[in-house]
Amino acid sequence: MQELVSCAISIDDVRDIFGAAPDVADALRTSAATRPGAPQQQGRGWLRPLLKRDRTLEVDVAAPSKQDIETLLAGAHIPPDRMVPSWRILTGWVEDLAARSSRVPWDQAAFDALEWNLARAGLNSDYSLRRLADRDLGIPLHPLTGQVAGYAKHVHAVETLAQLRAVEPNPELDSTDRRLLAPIMEVLDAVATDPRLDIVTISTTA
Repeated sequence: MQELVSCAISIDDVRDIFGAAPDVADALRTSAATRPGAPQQQGRGWLRPLLKRDRTLEVDVAAPSKQDIETLLAGAHIPPDRMVPSWRILTGWVEDLAARSSRVPWDQAAFDALEWNLARAGLNSDYSLRRLADRDLGIPLHPLTGQVAGYAKHVHAVETLAQLRAVEPNPELDSTDRRLLAPIMEVLDAVATDPRLDIVTISTTA
């Protein structure tokens, strides 16, 4: 299942992950080690070399690795076959660093319907939800095919929040629309409280 992750965070803080200062890098390593799917050290029993197939020693090539973590922190080249796990790591870090974050199920049809209903409710296209991910993140990790990965500056996020609040009561929005919209507006609320914050949006596999 795909999810859309919205985070109230300075885009500079996201970019500073790559080539991170030593203290920041140490904090991010600790963060990665505590998240689900974190790289684990495998133990070795004395009988294991005799077994034909020891599942405890098998490596899931799609799972994040310690090398992926170090590659991201160094701002080094990310091989194509390590893009998916690298995005998993980065998304977790952005959530951890954010002042507020939210996850909602990412379904293109549902979001297209939401955008259409927002337009019918009077939302100017300049403040559509897709514009919240309009700017390139400007990081060495490039988006996957079909992935949402971008940001909007603080001023645009605050203006979008005001426009969404104005149309939110409109009956053109149904319960599904409001359920998708509410968590995103909560993140925009957090952005509005601090001029240093932008909004970063990333789609990811749950």
